[in-house]
Formats: sequence, structure tokens, C-alpha cells
Amino acid sequence: MSDIPLTEKVHGYEIKKSVLFENDRGFALAENPNAPQPFVTWQFTENEGGGRDYYWGHYTQSAESAAKDFKARVTDYQQSYGVSEKSARSAPDVYKYYSTQRPVDIGTFPKTENGPAEIVNFDQRESVENGKFQAWGYLLYRAPLTEKQMADYELRAAPGNPDRFRLTSVQLEQRAQVVGKWEQAKHIPDAKRLTWWYPDFGVFVKNELISDAELSKRYEKVMESKSRAARKTPIAERLKAGAKQAAKDNAIRPMPTKNTGKDR
Repeated sequence: MSDIPLTEKVHGYEIKKSVLFENDRGFALAENPNAPQPFVTWQFTENEGGGRDYYWGHYTQSAESAAKDFKARVTDYQQSYGVSEKSARSAPDVYKYYSTQRPVDIGTFPKTENGPAEIVNFDQRESVENGKFQAWGYLLYRAPLTEKQMADYELRAAPGNPDRFRLTSVQLEQRAQVVGKWEQAKHIPDAKRLTWWYPDFGVFVKNELISDAELSKRYEKVMESKSRAARKTPIAERLKAGAKQAAKDNAIRPMPTKNTGKDR
């Protein structure tokens, strides 16, 4: 089995959740079921190469306590330093291939620079993918295998693999417009764009060199960013709105009447 990790691990703890701020500081929640204290939250610093240095760990035996501590550390830091979140780092794409004719063993699968990152054998041949077919086990790679590699080793790709993900024409058009406008507004360099402007029809179209999965992933990030921005109203605007509402309340509040004693 390859020692390439599918998820980030630190001192035996698997990172389950993390938040990175614009100043390249952040917090992470991790778990190690075999540790005396299985849960931990760390603060970390991200360097220019994308690596992270973890420190100031808070360890606990309770998943609930760890989740609360993670939320509290993130909130306290954000309020103390007034920083915004960066987009979360997306997990690397993983490609699953089933061994349909035999258990996975030496010489029964292709070895590439991208894996296999993990090999799993079942106790017997089992139905997989909601009963669509049967397999003896599966392998995970960080990049797709070729059709020849799959045929040579009688492997079958999982239907949900990123390279087999397909959008409908309506979904494709919608995502291309959203991503295209975002890329244009952010002045994304041509080499990193996923869409092109098609002047003949006045619309954005997907770059033919990228997959539907890549476009959909960026679309989700754009929508998530818009959602966060909508929830974050600047303090100055909130104060202005509060003052305006207070003035309005005072304007419609009835003046108190003086009690002259005549009603007694």
C-alpha cells in the first residue's frame, strides 16, 4: 500500500475541519481515535508554499467539547483581529477503481506516480454502487487512469469519479455565467480561467480543456463566497441603520401627558 495520505495528518491526528484567515493564520479540528485524548484543536500558520505549522493544541476526549472549542477559538480570533476568512482549501480529487474480477494483489493493478494511494479488499465479492455491479475491492488514485490501464487490469471506474462527472446543458450554462462574471470581476489571468467570453452570443462558455467537475467546484466556491459576503454587513452600516431606526422610533413615540389631577 502506498504511503501517500488522502487526508492531512498531524502527529497521527487527521484534520477534519479548518478555517484560514486572510493573514494566513487559522485553526483546525482533528481526530485520532487511538489517542488517549482523541480530539484536538490547533492554531496554525500557513507558509507561502501552502504548508501549515500547527501549535497551541487543546486536547480533549469529547467530540462535542472539541467542536465548541474550535468554534470559540475561530470566533474570538476573528473578533480580536478583525480578519476575514479565506476560501477553504478543497480536498484533492480522488479517483476510485473497482477490481471486478479478482482480489487486489501484486500485479493486479497499475502503479503510477499518482498511486494507488489506498487499497481496500473486501472479505468476498460484494455488490457496490447501489448494486450496479460486483467487486472484490477497490483502489484510490490521485489522478484518473487511462482506458487502457483499466482494460489491462480489468478495473472499473466508480461512476462518481471527477472525470466522469457531467453537467446538463442548463447547469453548464448557468455555472459558466456565474464563474465567468466572477473571473472577469477578479481579473483572473487567462491561464487560470475556466471560462471564455463568447462575443457572438454574448455569453461565457466553459474552457474546453477543463472538466465539468472543475467548473462546478469553482461555481460552488463563488456561491459560497457570495453567501458569506451577504451575511457580513460592515459595522459602520449596522450602526448607521441602528441610528436611523432609533430616530424613527423617537419620531413616532407619543409625548407623555402631564397629570393635572382633574381626573381624580
